[in-house]
Amino acid sequence: MIFIPDGPPGRLIAVLYLMALEIFTGPLIPRELTTAAMEFLWAKWKTLYATGDLTLQRLVEESSYPLRTNCVYLLTTGDDFVYAYVGDAIQKATGHNRAGTLLSQSNNPLSSEYAAVYRKVADQMTPACLRYTSPRSQNGKLWLRLALPVRIAPNTMMIVVYSEFVSHHMEVYDHLFRTAPDAMVIASPIVNDVGHTQDGWVVMMNDRAREVLGFTSSIGNLRLSQIKQFANIDFWGRLYAPRSTGAACPTCTADFDIELMRFPHVFGLRLRPKTPALRKEAAPMTSSPV
Repeated sequence: MIFIPDGPPGRLIAVLYLMALEIFTGPLIPRELTTAAMEFLWAKWKTLYATGDLTLQRLVEESSYPLRTNCVYLLTTGDDFVYAYVGDAIQKATGHNRAGTLLSQSNNPLSSEYAAVYRKVADQMTPACLRYTSPRSQNGKLWLRLALPVRIAPNTMMIVVYSEFVSHHMEVYDHLFRTAPDAMVIASPIVNDVGHTQDGWVVMMNDRAREVLGFTSSIGNLRLSQIKQFANIDFWGRLYAPRSTGAACPTCTADFDIELMRFPHVFGLRLRPKTPALRKEAAPMTSSPV
């Protein structure tokens, strides 16, 4: 159970049922951790509130961000809250449309903690930001939630809750790929009319691969065949030989041992440069299927 103090706005962390709930209130909402849409919505709320123009319609009206689909509207009712609206993205993520039901009726083990946060948001007219994970969350993913109060009647508050399910996979994977000690290139297949792979658009090239290939230019609109070390290599027909997805296909050139890795939509090349002595002894590569 968590307790929200009556003192200055602050930050709390709660752990319950193997779920972590992190709460930021007031000026401590972490701008560096929120998404662009949340940052926009929070800044808009502050502007409308400061000018006395805060209404539900003005807060969530159409913008370049899909706000309503990621929103839930909760009306205060006594010491509880009733779902007045649940956006399509939230319905899809949770598998429920709770419109017309009470927050206290939710089977979410953190519903009472959410209610405590929302009551403080309503009572103090102060936004709050929540971050949390659950046992059902996949690795690298967490929920971000922004709760904004809007007064719609003298004794009635609407809590606009904007939520996003965010992933940090890409920033982690990109760093690990870029700094990996092995030279690696990722490409998207270029196929002919009958589906045979003829070349590949380069979509990623790590620092080690640039060093090994002596390549310093942009990879935008770059084909593998335009890189001099790959200009006369013909191993594309091996990409879709009957092997399981992700299987590695080793092959050789005069300069490299190449590990060919296949994925559903792209393929990877792991390059292992040969020593000068091995280059002299290397036999020409054939393109027979494997």
